[in-house]
Amino acid sequence: MFNPQKKGGAGPGKKDHPKDYAVTIITSGCHFSGKLYCKGSTRIGGKVDGEIVSEGLLIIEEEAMISAEVKAEDIVIQGHLRGTVEAHGKVELSPTCVFEGDIITPVLVVQEGAQFNGRTTMDPNRIMDRQGTHENSKTYTPPYLGGAIRPDELTKVDLAMNGPEISANL
Repeated sequence: MFNPQKKGGAGPGKKDHPKDYAVTIITSGCHFSGKLYCKGSTRIGGKVDGEIVSEGLLIIEEEAMISAEVKAEDIVIQGHLRGTVEAHGKVELSPTCVFEGDIITPVLVVQEGAQFNGRTTMDPNRIMDRQGTHENSKTYTPPYLGGAIRPDELTKVDLAMNGPEISANL
């Protein structure tokens, strides 16, 4: 009744479905309490209290009310979430997002209109790789000033705006 594949049929086997094809959906009006573990893409539109672990993309829909510790590959938050979020890829806070808590991710996208009240920690190894500096280095080169600023030195910066030009004296 629940298995449309007949004996000896040519339907796809379990090996043919990568984890990204699986979809978990908790719709608006549903309430889940406990540890939710999902493979593949996951959409949550209801209420969840506890812990969410998703091996794939996790989308928190606008109607969602989440109070949980969340771990996933990538996360898009459109609704309300209170707790700790950890992503191996990217966390995106959409314009309708209301987030309270901590975010741990190498890439954070906050769209205009999103409400973010908390702290974020970005993976320093990936950040340093993108900037071309080393973790142990104490010198940071900001591209807009063209000079090196060492955080252990007292630095005075004078800025003067003359029309469309900005000059800086370090």
